[in-house]
Amino acid sequence: MNRPLVALVVAAVATYPALGLGWCVAMLLTFDPDAWASGVAGHPGVLASIGLVVIGASAIVNAIRTAVSGLRQTRRFHAWVAAREAPLPAPLAELWHEFGPRYRIRLVNTQEQVVVTTGLLRPTVVLSVGLVETLSRAELRAVLAHEHSHARRRDPLLVLLGSVLAAHLWFLPVARDLRSRAAREHELAADRHAATRCGRQALAGALLRVITQPTPAHGAAAPFAGADLLDARITQLESGRPPRPTPVPRLRSALTAAGALAFTAAVAGAWLLMLTNCPAM
Repeated sequence: MNRPLVALVVAAVATYPALGLGWCVAMLLTFDPDAWASGVAGHPGVLASIGLVVIGASAIVNAIRTAVSGLRQTRRFHAWVAAREAPLPAPLAELWHEFGPRYRIRLVNTQEQVVVTTGLLRPTVVLSVGLVETLSRAELRAVLAHEHSHARRRDPLLVLLGSVLAAHLWFLPVARDLRSRAAREHELAADRHAATRCGRQALAGALLRVITQPTPAHGAAAPFAGADLLDARITQLESGRPPRPTPVPRLRSALTAAGALAFTAAVAGAWLLMLTNCPAM
């Protein structure tokens, strides 16, 4: 279970009743003339309701922008792959069929080190000629096992979901840490699957070979990217256990606590307005 992703889902779902409350109060104040005549508009809870509306509108806009950006990036990468696709050699196809032909694999004609699982609804594994030529058969098999795990778990879709949820929870800075930890868990889980299927040595060899190569210029499919993630993957390979995530920085924790407190206060103010002025509203 990817606990950081679950935490993001739970936190996002938990905000909707509160955000809905703010919208309801704002709509009542906007369209009910009696509320203004009774002096309800001067209640402190009105400001809290407006705050919830602003938070909710910003959350929706951020989530939509993040989703659209992710879809565009995926579409651009698919166009990049289509323009460079090469025939799949029989040995590579045979290796892939060891893991089951359910998911598609595509080869791109470039010497850049490219290996990625892409596609939200139909996961596809993309490898480059340069990568295939760099790895031994055992190492290539480990890479394929790693990517097959991503495809089987629908990780591209889950990564985008984590980004959208973190954008939705913009007022809680720790959401960005949860998003990063969720992506980290996807990689570590795929490594564990590959190590179990092909052995740690083959996976470690593939990792060491690829990290010495330059990052792809298009930036969409850099394998094993990120120093922190790389350290975590190496640690897991050495110990056989996933390492503990780094603690959240104190400043970000403090800002998250302040954001949660402000959000709670806004919800309390909106509820107080509803409870004390129900007849007028």
